[in-house]
Amino acid sequence: MARRAIAGALAVLAFIVGIAYAVRSASAEGAGLLFDSATWLVWLAPFAGVLAAGLTRRRDPVIEGDRVLRHDGAAIVEHWTHGVGTAALLASGIALGFLFVPTLLGSGAPVRAAMNIHFVAVLVFLFGTFYYGANTLLATHRFREHLPTRDAVDFTRRHYGLLLGFKKLAFPPERKYFESEKMAYLLALVSTAVIIVTGFLKVAAHAVDVPGWLMAVATPAHDIATIAMLAFFLAHVFFAAILPMSWPVLRSMFTGYVPLEYARHEHAGWLASLGDEPSVAVVAAGGHQASHDTPAHPGPTRAKGND
Repeated sequence: MARRAIAGALAVLAFIVGIAYAVRSASAEGAGLLFDSATWLVWLAPFAGVLAAGLTRRRDPVIEGDRVLRHDGAAIVEHWTHGVGTAALLASGIALGFLFVPTLLGSGAPVRAAMNIHFVAVLVFLFGTFYYGANTLLATHRFREHLPTRDAVDFTRRHYGLLLGFKKLAFPPERKYFESEKMAYLLALVSTAVIIVTGFLKVAAHAVDVPGWLMAVATPAHDIATIAMLAFFLAHVFFAAILPMSWPVLRSMFTGYVPLEYARHEHAGWLASLGDEPSVAVVAAGGHQASHDTPAHPGPTRAKGND
């Protein structure tokens, strides 16, 4: 726990220092763009992510008393570097203008500052994304658990039907990730891939001559993928951070753990795969223990020793 907290604090500090440097360098006399003067860092960030993955030792989920390890340290680093990088990219990219939306910053130092912030965000985003990608290649089951299954439509119907008040439905025995999350993951996966490929082309244009026709395709594709990523990002923040029912999982993105009882209600299929006998019974019954007689979304439950 202490090492995760220290690593997280150092990552946040590095990001803040990078943003401060980006803004300061944009206002200096004769200032240029970091995309021009430090392009090599953009190519280095993916390799740094892959190298970090090769040096990482992963932990699989496990039940520990009245709590469950949901996210190991690597998963937390992946999530926050990718997420914070994405947020900064979206904010700076929208401010700079996209598609038919003009820039919100006018010209001069504000535009240079936004471009430099975009540069720092690119580094963080690429590191987190390639760190996740390399970790996934080293353990493909971590990728498969994000993909929709044949239960996607049925589980999503039951899950959100209960939220809408259809009490006769039984809460589905969801796995580690909700089936609705898995379907949204496909949108994030495609938009991230398009953003990276087109982004690399846009960065390369600062150092070499890129054919005009290629840039004419890459730029709108980058912007359209950005809109798709914005839609996913806003939905993710709402469902994963704002709704109280998701607060135990949000907390696990800092501590690594969720309360056992919460996981039994919300992720019986996942708990069953970890050998939890009550959850095995729920899965065998098709999730019927989570019907209208049992709250489908209990409030946050504090696990002993969760600090």
